[in-house]
Amino acid sequence: MTTLTIRIPAETTEKVSSFIESLGGEIVSAEVIKEELRQDIKDAVAEMKLIRTGKKQARNAKEFLNAL
Repeated sequence: MTTLTIRIPAETTEKVSSFIESLGGEIVSAEVIKEELRQDIKDAVAEMKLIRTGKKQARNAKEFLNAL
């Protein structure tokens, strides 16, 4: 057997799972990333790009912890 890790839109999970099972495969685990988490990740990546290009200053550990 081969194990694949894939990312698919949440609304297609049921269709893809059924297809995999119809091929004789097994769904080992399924996890849906919440839209809020997805947006947080997008925001973090955008902030990292700004820091890398020098358009924003990185926070130190103390500032980071105070923001939590």
